[in-house]
Amino acid sequence: MDDTAVDTTAYDDSIAGVDSFAEHAQRRAETEREAVEWAIDELESIIDEQGVDLEPLLEYGRRSQESLPDRHRRAYEAMADVFDVDPAVYEVYVFAYSELCEELAEGEGRSEKHPKGVGSEIGEGCTNALVAPPRVESDGGIDTGADTGTTGPLALKNRDIAGRGTRPKSIVEQPPVDDYYGLLTIDTCGTVAMFKGVNDQGLVAANTYIDCEGEGEDVTPETQLRNGTVIRMLLEECATVDEAREFLESRPTRRLMGQTLFLADDTDAVLLEIDPATEQIFVDDGSVVTRTNHFVRSESTEAESSTKRRQRALELLEGDEQLDREDLWRFARDHANGPGDDSICRHPEPETDEPHAFGQLTTASSAIFEGGSPAIEAAMGNPCEAERIRCTFGDEIPTDLRTGQRWLDRLH
Repeated sequence: MDDTAVDTTAYDDSIAGVDSFAEHAQRRAETEREAVEWAIDELESIIDEQGVDLEPLLEYGRRSQESLPDRHRRAYEAMADVFDVDPAVYEVYVFAYSELCEELAEGEGRSEKHPKGVGSEIGEGCTNALVAPPRVESDGGIDTGADTGTTGPLALKNRDIAGRGTRPKSIVEQPPVDDYYGLLTIDTCGTVAMFKGVNDQGLVAANTYIDCEGEGEDVTPETQLRNGTVIRMLLEECATVDEAREFLESRPTRRLMGQTLFLADDTDAVLLEIDPATEQIFVDDGSVVTRTNHFVRSESTEAESSTKRRQRALELLEGDEQLDREDLWRFARDHANGPGDDSICRHPEPETDEPHAFGQLTTASSAIFEGGSPAIEAAMGNPCEAERIRCTFGDEIPTDLRTGQRWLDRLH
């Protein structure tokens, strides 16, 4: 970590030495407690004010918990035991947050999961890019203590979410447990899903959501693997891109959720369009690829925001020049077609309240990973405004990044 004048927490102090996923989850909950309890209290107040019935959301959440691996379910239960909050609101926060934002949004709600139809021109979240050799320009990377002499594939994810900031972010570091790999990411405090990250073997995984569902009697919330579950399982169980693809191919595609999945290790990189409706996985192994929230190789919902963001992404990445981290950071900060719902760096639309309506999607974090390197370079909040941070697996990390306090500080 390159921040030296701040309070830091060492890997050994708060992360290493756990014997189970539940024990790690308990320690993580204790670390993130203030941020999570603030978020749940905020949500509870607004839910009560608007009179939202949580029962349908709780039913969906409880059914979808059945699709979790046992280790993730035990982790959720361990975290829930720590927080002094309304248990029903916390359960919805973990398992049905997108649906809750739809309920809380005034008028036509927006969320990364339910765009309320293409005809209303309402968008979805996120924007990702993947750059592989020979288009990668070596820039020294993040110092991880290894002298490889080369730069692996680079992956960028702009994570766009709804909810007025009530989805606080932290740097999450999970040690190896039993035969599972350790991992590093920036993601939501107090939850068990992960939508991007890198493991201690250097495998990178990141996705964008696609509005496309499989069909069949066996496709239910109990059997459908959620995207955040898939990413976490890949990082815990796979060391290479090939292993990750074998993992996916060993499962019925119709029981996955629609997504574009970016994978990279030290030598290999690929973009997969996972289409449960056709039960196919389409491969794009170009040296530069980008996706937003619609399929390019298959059919899916295609909102105007997704189309505009991808077209702009293609403009930024076109040509034969090599690309490095600085190029990807300029990509992440781009405000063409905005700043607003149609720009890569997404901000509240002018007509929404402050900080923004619950359905309004904004960029909550940006992260750049290098295949083969167990490190992350990230910005918490809009990348055009936020300080860039660098963290390496097993290294000291500023305490306010682990706790979610830096997220709270930017809101208040």
